[in-house]
Amino acid sequence: MKPDSAFGIEYEATDPTLSFTAIRAKFDKWLAEQAEKAGASLISDARVDDLLIDNGKVRGIVAGQDKIPTDAVIACDGTTTGLARKAGLVEMLEPQSVSMGMKDVIELPAETIEERFGLEQGEGAANVFVGAPTDGVRGGGFLYTNKESIALGLVVGAEDVSAKKIPSHSLMEKLRNHPKIKRLVKNGKTVEYDAHMVPEAGPGMLSRPYTGGMLVAGDAAGHLLNNGYTFRGVDMAITAGIVAAETILESRRKKDYSAAGLQQYERRLRQEPSLSDMYRFKRVPKYLRNKRLYGVYPELICAAAEAVYRVDGTSKKKIFKELRGQTKGRVSTMVLIRDLLGGMRTF
Repeated sequence: MKPDSAFGIEYEATDPTLSFTAIRAKFDKWLAEQAEKAGASLISDARVDDLLIDNGKVRGIVAGQDKIPTDAVIACDGTTTGLARKAGLVEMLEPQSVSMGMKDVIELPAETIEERFGLEQGEGAANVFVGAPTDGVRGGGFLYTNKESIALGLVVGAEDVSAKKIPSHSLMEKLRNHPKIKRLVKNGKTVEYDAHMVPEAGPGMLSRPYTGGMLVAGDAAGHLLNNGYTFRGVDMAITAGIVAAETILESRRKKDYSAAGLQQYERRLRQEPSLSDMYRFKRVPKYLRNKRLYGVYPELICAAAEAVYRVDGTSKKKIFKELRGQTKGRVSTMVLIRDLLGGMRTF
């Protein structure tokens, strides 16, 4: 993928061949087929309602009227995980610990996508947005290309949207109609719409990701990276699922599914190189609750840039003085310094 930003953050991939997008509807079906070929039984029309617990150890699951005993359970039941709560690993999440993700998949011919994004055949584009698209609400936007479609979406703080009583669809509508976006999706057909709860609290949302007879992975365990300029969840969840499976296999070999025996799961997660950023940036979500990051500062930077680059026959201030002048009436020097220092410590 060759990223190219319409506005917001722009970055270049060092090796474009290592970047790709996957259509979940197709990928998930393929992955399920591989699991079945390896001997797994896939049951997609039943919901796990409860856990079988005996003396503090998970002994199986309850699905409707069926009680199914098992040696171990891997809970991957999403951000609002009922299974982790029933096992005593997490309390009800606070609103500020959850974000809401929304995404449109907009169908366009490959030739149109290549023309609008300035791409060669086989190349893609990725964009990250901050500021205007979220209407001052904590969060950001994204747009990336597939072969014959564009994925456009937002991730916003659930607490902020609720407190301001903003309908989620209105934020998406505003993003679609932004001048920089509207021309890119013109005449496109929305073929898919997704909404998803995001565990912004990260791995700290659980007291621990294991207990006797059960491991927790994916969104249910906060296995997500939010470092302020990118959200990553699917790859984190897949990796955590692999680590969980390897841990269960080792426990099966030792015939030990106790909490002490499964404790190695958390150690393995922390030692996994592809998950290291998830722990390194664990304090970022708390810092990102600063509402000035989504209103005051984007407006300040844009106003200063406009003043610096505008050619109108008047003399220009030095950039530092222009920036300083733009802060007046918007944010005090002490608050600005405190926010900068907080960001330096967090990132």
